[in-house]
Amino acid sequence: MLYGSSIVISRGMEYFILFFAAHQLTKSDYGELEYYKKVIEVGSSIFAFGFPALIISYTKSKDSKHYFFLLGILFVFALSIISIIFFSFFNWSFLIVPFVFYAVFFTGGIAQSYFLVYKGSNFAASYKIFISIIFYIVVFISIYYFGVKGNAFVYVNYILLPLSIIHVLLIYRKEKIELKKLKKYWTLFKKLLLSSFTLVVSNFATIMFLYTDIFVIKILSKSPNVDIANFSFALNVASILLIVPLTLIQVDIEKLKKVKDYIFILNKKIIVLLLIGVVALIILYHLIINNWFLDYKETFSLFLIILLAKTFQAYSNLFGTNLIIFKKFRQNLFINLSILSLNVFLSYFMFTAYGLIGVAISSVVSLGLLNVLLFRMNRKLNYKKVNF
Repeated sequence: MLYGSSIVISRGMEYFILFFAAHQLTKSDYGELEYYKKVIEVGSSIFAFGFPALIISYTKSKDSKHYFFLLGILFVFALSIISIIFFSFFNWSFLIVPFVFYAVFFTGGIAQSYFLVYKGSNFAASYKIFISIIFYIVVFISIYYFGVKGNAFVYVNYILLPLSIIHVLLIYRKEKIELKKLKKYWTLFKKLLLSSFTLVVSNFATIMFLYTDIFVIKILSKSPNVDIANFSFALNVASILLIVPLTLIQVDIEKLKKVKDYIFILNKKIIVLLLIGVVALIILYHLIINNWFLDYKETFSLFLIILLAKTFQAYSNLFGTNLIIFKKFRQNLFINLSILSLNVFLSYFMFTAYGLIGVAISSVVSLGLLNVLLFRMNRKLNYKKVNF
């Protein structure tokens, strides 16, 4: 209950900030805010290098969890130093700090996975709640009092990264590092980098799939920030649906790993809650655009199409996670890359022909196909039952 609540609280605060920003900022500034948020989330998925899933899937002993966390952090910082040269050519160096903070310390990062498997769900939940509260308070203050506007999700990381580094140093001051063990786990760590790289590409494909729409709009639209604002507003509300599988899966991740047929029980819970969630979100969206966010009143049809796409995505989340648990990294990678390529292709041509509605339809087609592929792949995992 505590860990599930931490997910709801962190996502709830995120949505509060996004709704606040949509109301407080102009569409152009809000579109810029959403764009940088998406860029940071995509970039951080590369910097994290698949280590969150690696820590959850491969580590068993306390030492392995402890040293893998340290090695993961060192790897991310080394990668960030190397990246300075590349990013400087495109004037993107200011994004490296946000990439590092998100990859290591923010919700869903390496630290979150480490605390979950090493210190338990209660500590992980407390950390998730604490870091989310601090993060979004700083973002709120930046927008409301200092007029940071479109860069609010960039600047907050410069404040929190030094504090988070101090926290890690305090952890390893108590948990002493033995050089002999560090060398031992470095040898194992290097062997797992190939699997981790597969996860990097897979995670990148998954996240890019979520945000391909935004990047296509940014490139092709004549008024990108306004179009991104309209699309993102509908997308953010529809994405609330993803909290259902995300919460249930993370809470029951150990059961999924240890009880092979538990996926069937969890799948039924997800289906019931998704149906309730869809109805609730349609009512919610109709209320907010007609009472508080009148500038987005014309996005209702767009929202309904995006909500259908998110329903497919929410349902497939369990099957994708299950492939990772079974270490089917290559299969998961192939599926994600194939669907990503299809979505980029469809989004490009559909936006040219039908605008934002076309992009949303592309998501429905791509996510529907993703659902089918993940579903069929899971049926090959030798379950006693065959019907999901």
